[in-house]
Amino acid sequence: MLKLRRPLFWDIKESDIEKVIAESPEWVIPRVFDYGTLADIREVINLYGEEKTKEMLSRNKMKPLVRSMAYLFLQFDPENRYAS
Repeated sequence: MLKLRRPLFWDIKESDIEKVIAESPEWVIPRVFDYGTLADIREVINLYGEEKTKEMLSRNKMKPLVRSMAYLFLQFDPENRYAS
């Protein structure tokens, strides 16, 4: 469960992590894709759903690794970098 992954939320008070996860997907999703493990990425997709995850990722300029993970996990490629 994401709230147990303290290293992902090093800059948030431990008592606030659950609230942040519930109320700030626009912050949590990119954070998990940037710093989380493969299991964390799966968890965030399960928590917020594929469409919400795609929406939140598309609001930010994705780093190369995030872009790759978005494509691998969600077949999401808003910049058409992986089009054949």
